[in-house]
Amino acid sequence: MKKQRAALALSAVLALLAFDATGKGKEGQAMKPKLSGEALVRAMAGGGYVILMRHQATDPVAPDPALFDITDCTTQRNLSEQGKQAAQQMGEAFGKLGIQVGQVLTSPYCRCVETGKLAFDKGEPSELLSVFDRLPPLQKDERGAEIRKLLATPPAAPGTNTVLITHTGTLLYSFGLDTQPEGIIHVFKPGPVAGLSQYVGRVEPSEWLSMAGQAAP
Repeated sequence: MKKQRAALALSAVLALLAFDATGKGKEGQAMKPKLSGEALVRAMAGGGYVILMRHQATDPVAPDPALFDITDCTTQRNLSEQGKQAAQQMGEAFGKLGIQVGQVLTSPYCRCVETGKLAFDKGEPSELLSVFDRLPPLQKDERGAEIRKLLATPPAAPGTNTVLITHTGTLLYSFGLDTQPEGIIHVFKPGPVAGLSQYVGRVEPSEWLSMAGQAAP
């Protein structure tokens, strides 16, 4: 058990070093973006990145936890009309900006699955990206380590990007990333050291429309 804890701790330290956690990024997050705006879009258009994002905007309701059923969307907090529109706009912006998407993994929660389907017309549910607030500390560390492996895995198809759609806990507790607004994306580049990745930048939902509007027709 001690060796397992030590290995997880080392993994977390190496991940932070690889993410270039120097200085303060936007909104005070520790990881400092290397690229933004047009430069970030050009990089993503070339493929080879992993995009870690929070689901799009949801209705401000809190369903009764006693009624929760992962297979029944009516028992969950779901995308609002604004969130649905934002997901569609993001997908359209990706197309206009030439950002190709390969594999899309989502939390099994309906708001994440729907974000993937509306934006990219696909999404494979993965428990790894689910809510894990109530897991014991060791299991949270293990979950974070597994997600870091995904961030360090290059997309299978050349020229494409992998998308991971998840929740606040993954962004904040595992990596210290900004979680607001809903729909925010964080971009990682696998490597250059095997098993690690570098933090590249972030895009908020409101930025997609303006960036797509600047793209050449």
